[in-house]
Amino acid sequence: MILAHYIIGVTLGNYFGNFWFIFLGSVLPDIDHLYIIFKHKIFSWREIINSIRFENKYKISYKTKYVHSLFGAIVISSPIMFFNFTVGLYFFVGYIIHLILDWVDIDNKQYLYPFKKTFQGILPISSKTEIIITIFLIFLMILSF
Repeated sequence: MILAHYIIGVTLGNYFGNFWFIFLGSVLPDIDHLYIIFKHKIFSWREIINSIRFENKYKISYKTKYVHSLFGAIVISSPIMFFNFTVGLYFFVGYIIHLILDWVDIDNKQYLYPFKKTFQGILPISSKTEIIITIFLIFLMILSF
């Protein structure tokens, strides 16, 4: 649901205000993807896309336990809340929505880190169902303007 994070961030930002903080909260958790790309030296677009779609085949996980977890949401949102609680709350909500969207993806996630419990969705990345959901979300985003 890579595009869905951007679309949801824009849509909710339009509906509720504090656009940039909801938007950043909804896309920032994927910063760990850059870490994985550099760590595994995956530099061609084709390899990046294939490794995201078929994580098991590549034996990597793009969703790290530090960022794609409630722990990550709290740690990253806390400094923002310290300076402006309302803005930090919007950021946190965007972050949590990102995690909820990722829940349906078939790859493993550790949302309750530091606990070892893993979660796995049922939807393959870039599947027809995911594309249909993304198109529906684009429709909702257009309505938000």
